[in-house]
Amino acid sequence: MNKRLCTVLMVLSGWIVILLPALSEEVAKGEYEIVLQGDGWQLLQGGQPFYVKGAVGWESYDLLRRCGANSVRTGANKASLDRVHQAGLVAMVNLPVRSERNKMNWDDEKMVGEQEQRVLQVVHDLKDHPAVMFWAVGNELDWIPPGAPYSPRLWTRLNELAVKIHALDPRHPVLTVIGTSQYEQKIQEMAKQCPDMDLLGINAYGDLAAVTELTRKYWPKPYVVAEWGPTGHWQVPKTEWRVPIEETSAEKTRAVYERYTKVIQADKGHCLGSYVFLWGQKQETTHTWYGMFQDGLATESVDAMTYLWSGAWPVNRVPAVLSLDVAGFSDRAKVYLQAGQSYEARATCYDADYDPLTFQWDIRPEVVIPKDSYAGSGEKPTVPIPGLIQSENSPGTRFTAPPTEGAYRLFVQVRDGKGHVGYANVPFYVQSRQ
Repeated sequence: MNKRLCTVLMVLSGWIVILLPALSEEVAKGEYEIVLQGDGWQLLQGGQPFYVKGAVGWESYDLLRRCGANSVRTGANKASLDRVHQAGLVAMVNLPVRSERNKMNWDDEKMVGEQEQRVLQVVHDLKDHPAVMFWAVGNELDWIPPGAPYSPRLWTRLNELAVKIHALDPRHPVLTVIGTSQYEQKIQEMAKQCPDMDLLGINAYGDLAAVTELTRKYWPKPYVVAEWGPTGHWQVPKTEWRVPIEETSAEKTRAVYERYTKVIQADKGHCLGSYVFLWGQKQETTHTWYGMFQDGLATESVDAMTYLWSGAWPVNRVPAVLSLDVAGFSDRAKVYLQAGQSYEARATCYDADYDPLTFQWDIRPEVVIPKDSYAGSGEKPTVPIPGLIQSENSPGTRFTAPPTEGAYRLFVQVRDGKGHVGYANVPFYVQSRQ
C-alpha cells in the first residue's frame, strides 16, 4: 500500500467502506510533470502550471522568496531542503555525481556501481521531501581540464542513472547540466544517448542566446537555464597583460535584465525557467564578479531580479555605478602606472532615491589563478594593500601606485546605508621606475 495514502476501513451496516482521501496539499504539490501542450512544453506542479523563477545559492532563502523567486538550486541534503521548504521554495537538487576532473572513471564498473548506489540512496532518502522538484544528475560533467576529451560513455552512463532514478522516484523530473563550450556537439550527443532525461540543464553567460538557440535546434525536449548571469570572465575584453576587464555593477544589471527578458522569458515553448547565479558571494577571478551580494549587502542585480520575478521594483533602490576611470587613461586595456606615483580616479554613480552615499576604496593585487582551477577552486582572495588610498568617502579619490611591479586592481564600493551596494574595479599594471 502506498504509505502516502491513508486507507481507512469502516464497517457500516455490514458494508465495508474504503475511504481514500485525496493526497495532502504537500504531497500533491510534490508531483511534478512535464507535458507537451500545443507547440510548447509546460511544467506542472500538482497539475498546475509552474514556471521556475530561481537562483543558485545556499543562503538568504527567506529574502529570495520575498523577492519573488519560487525555486533554488542547492545540494542534496535534508538540512538544506528543510530550509528551502521553510522559506516556501522548491529545489533543483544537485545529486553527488562525480566528474572526470574529480577522478571519476566511467569505464570502471566498480566505481560506476558504487557511485550509483550512493546517488540512489540519496534519492531514496529525499524523494518524499516537499522541497524536491528536479534531480540534477551532475553539473558540467563534460568539463575536463583543457585538452582532455570527456569519456565517450559519459552520456549513456548518465542516462542509465536517470532510468534507475525514475524507477525509484517517478514524481520528480531528472536532468543533467552542461556548460562551458562545444554546446552544439554535446547537445546532439545527448539527444541521441540520453532519451530518458526529462529535460536538459544549460549553464551559459554571455553566449546564452546562442546556446538556447542550439538547444531548441537539437534537443527534442524542454530545458531549464540552470546557471546564468553577468558576462563570464572568459568572455570579456582583456588588458594587454591578459587579465579580464570586469563590468561595473550597473553594466552587469543591464546584461542580466536583457538576458532574462529577451532570451529566457522569450522562449515560452521550450524554456521552463532559470536559476540566476549567484545568490551569495564567492571568489572567482575577483571577489565581486558573480555574487549578487557583497559583504552581505544587496547589489543592483537583486533589484533587477526582484522586478523580473515579482513585477514590482523594491521600494528603495540600489546605487548604480556606471563607470570607474583613472584620470589620463581612456583605454581600460592599457592602464600602466608608475610605482610610487600619485593618480586620481573617479566613479560615476547615482542613487534613484537620493540617499546619501558613502564610498570605500581599496587596491588589491591581481588574484593568481591556478592552471587547474575550476569555477574558482584553488583561488585565494587577495586583501587590500594598506596606505595607498589618499582620500576616502568620495566619488573621486587620489591614490598611490604600489611600489612593486605587477598587476593590481582598484576597487570601489558605493553604499546607501539601506543595505545596498554598487561596485566597480579597474585593472592596472605597475611598472618599476627606470
